[in-house]
Amino acid sequence: MKFRWCVIGAGGIADRRAIPAIIKDENFELAAIMDRTPAVAEKLGKKYKTKFYTNEETMLKETPCDGVYIGTPVALHVPQALTALKYGCNVLLEKPLAMNAAECDGLVSAFKRENKLLDAGYMMKYHNLHVKAKNLVQSGKIGQVNTARFFFSCWYPEIAGAWRQNKALGGGGSAMDLAVHCVELIEYVLGEEIAETKGFLANRTFSYEVEDTCVFLFRTKSGVIGSIEAGFNAPDGCGSKMEIYGTEGCVICSGTLGQEEKGSLSYLHVPFGGYDAMQNSAAPKPKRYYGAGGDLYLKQFRRFAALASRGENDYFYAERAAQVQRVLDGVYAEYR
Repeated sequence: MKFRWCVIGAGGIADRRAIPAIIKDENFELAAIMDRTPAVAEKLGKKYKTKFYTNEETMLKETPCDGVYIGTPVALHVPQALTALKYGCNVLLEKPLAMNAAECDGLVSAFKRENKLLDAGYMMKYHNLHVKAKNLVQSGKIGQVNTARFFFSCWYPEIAGAWRQNKALGGGGSAMDLAVHCVELIEYVLGEEIAETKGFLANRTFSYEVEDTCVFLFRTKSGVIGSIEAGFNAPDGCGSKMEIYGTEGCVICSGTLGQEEKGSLSYLHVPFGGYDAMQNSAAPKPKRYYGAGGDLYLKQFRRFAALASRGENDYFYAERAAQVQRVLDGVYAEYR
């Protein structure tokens, strides 16, 4: 039997990434879609040859499904997820999970009470190079990890009606949209949580009501120190970086932060010791690995469907999403 998906918020990221991933898998069925804009709902219903609605509750009343994907503005996540839960649905909710950590915690608790699966749309951890980075770091291949750095940006000018530029709908700007991925990834790769942050938010380029620039330092529970730079005001061609440095080498991912499985990973291993006062020691050449070109959304959906089909309600990633939001709450609290 196919795993039946309903989609709430069928435009935007759902149309660009999520729905195309669902229809790639012969074991999935796109049971219905919903969008509050009638013209969008009808257009996408016809495009994907499925039932379409403008109200999520009506869709869920009339359409049996095994999982619900929600790709709407952040302010709608909690009420829409709870509506899906009311109809006994497992939910894959786009990131960030909610507007703040308290909302995240409440949502996770609600799904636990009803014994239904909840997961957050942090798909970048499924990138083959991020999995490689995690394995290298956690197996000690670069020794004791001491520092880390992220750079993640895009060009996002002022656009009329863009909900990510509306504080009431999105909760924040480049920190809420981009930096959250970096927080989730560093906790995934290191296998530990960020304990404290110090940073700055600013509107350097655009005049919308959320920040277009975010830079903050962090320290993990074990003492790793790092920085995250996330902005809506650097050209897309600037690329992205995730750098992790240890006592015996480093892992540097270039161009891997984003919606596609591309980019490269450079791994350098230098055995511990060998101090050279003249700094003439010849470092070995790094090993290079490349993105596998897979579909990150499809990987995420397959994991979710497998868990839901087996009745395995693993809340680890949902709880991590709440932890990520606690980190962001701290960044915003310092700024405000």
